[in-house]
Amino acid sequence: MFINRVKSVKIFFISIILFLIGCNSESSSDILDKSKNLINEQKYSEAILELNSLVKKYPDSIEAPEAQYLIADTYAFLNNYDDAISAYKLVVKEYISSKSAINAQFMLGYIYANFLFNYDLAKKEYEIFLEKFSSKADTNLIESVKFELENLGKDLKDIPELKGISW
Repeated sequence: MFINRVKSVKIFFISIILFLIGCNSESSSDILDKSKNLINEQKYSEAILELNSLVKKYPDSIEAPEAQYLIADTYAFLNNYDDAISAYKLVVKEYISSKSAINAQFMLGYIYANFLFNYDLAKKEYEIFLEKFSSKADTNLIESVKFELENLGKDLKDIPELKGISW
């Protein structure tokens, strides 16, 4: 009888501890909001750590594609293009049906074209964008991709649509 009572008390306390641990756990939405605040505060390394924890802890959450995309965007903002490219590719691979995947595929081409000046890879990524996302993407984004493809490698002064713009 005494042993059963001790077991019951142990189970009760373990249940309370597990409940309290669960209550203190941040939701994916909370982590995303916290990460966005960190980005706004220019605490980029901390934001990336939080976003990575969200993606690892809640990979199937509605916030996960945006979190992975924000990781990539933050790396791009910091001119860390290798990590940005890897992170954008992960968005497309893991969250192909999300809006974030559409934007990530665009950004792959954009970084290759406008920051790394690797026009062959830019063309490849933009063509993948048109192949995979033409039916889902915003019309303006599709037009931007077509414009980029038509003008890859050209000097800005040689693009008729940009004539008259001061650089």
